[in-house]
Amino acid sequence: MPAMHSLFRPVLAAGLAAALAIPLGLAPSPARSQEGQVIVVVNGLPITSFDIPQRQRLLQLREGRAHSREQALEDLISDRVKYSEALRFRAAATEAQVNAAYAQVAQRSGIDPRGFDQVLRSQGIEPRVYKGKLRADLSWSNIVGARYGRTIFVTDSQLADAIARRQSGSSRPMEYVLRPVVLLVPPTAPAARVQRRMAEANALRSRFSSCATDLDQVRQLPDAAVREQFRRQSAELSAAFRQVLEQTAIGKLTPPSRSQQGIEMIAVCSRSEINTSDTTVRNQVREELQTAEMRRISADYLARLRRTAVIEHRSARGGRPARR
Repeated sequence: MPAMHSLFRPVLAAGLAAALAIPLGLAPSPARSQEGQVIVVVNGLPITSFDIPQRQRLLQLREGRAHSREQALEDLISDRVKYSEALRFRAAATEAQVNAAYAQVAQRSGIDPRGFDQVLRSQGIEPRVYKGKLRADLSWSNIVGARYGRTIFVTDSQLADAIARRQSGSSRPMEYVLRPVVLLVPPTAPAARVQRRMAEANALRSRFSSCATDLDQVRQLPDAAVREQFRRQSAELSAAFRQVLEQTAIGKLTPPSRSQQGIEMIAVCSRSEINTSDTTVRNQVREELQTAEMRRISADYLARLRRTAVIEHRSARGGRPARR
């Protein structure tokens, strides 16, 4: 994946994760050959030969690195375990919840759900695969929140310590107002066309000096788009992306980079230091501490469930399954 894609991930692909090949809770019919053969059954939920390469592609899209078949299978097994537990407690996500989450991810990427469908398919990923993963994640969040959400407390001393650590850090907490800019290039475009668009992007960047006045320059370019403006605090961004933003002057564009949609840049419309005594910051730090504790509880819970899960590995010839 292009280097800048990993920088844009916290902004344009928030929530992007691996996905299931079918809506969970529905076992694939053997007659549906496009779903592949059942490879593993986890607590009664199947994983097929179709699911595994789909999961590999989604993991790569999310994390920007290749994953082995075994890694993808382990990820799928964990999701089946999570979903089966949600089913047991009647906490499975509804279709409306899944669709709403899918639309939200698309919006964060600056496109509508149909456009997001196309982005996924350009990577060889079926949209229903991603929706399946959302279903598993939402269902797991439901069950973990219901069982353990009320047990998580952040004391005043814990909050004060966390804020003090943030203040003593080398970088000051900042808030950015950002605007994504894209010069559209199809994923299959020849190298010469990509180079031409990259040259256009660099020329635009050299003369761009203000979000208030220069965004019209982008709109006048052929096959160009200006995405929705949004705010992000530095704590929400990756270290690499924060470094890029720190090196970009207010009113300027970040260096251009190839992505699945084209040549992407971010306009830094404003940058301001956050007052760490502010109630908003205190609430954010409290939420970060609660999230960290919830992740720890979630990991322990999943580890316990995996130890007792019924995991049947089917032979390629459909012989007697091996259990573990």
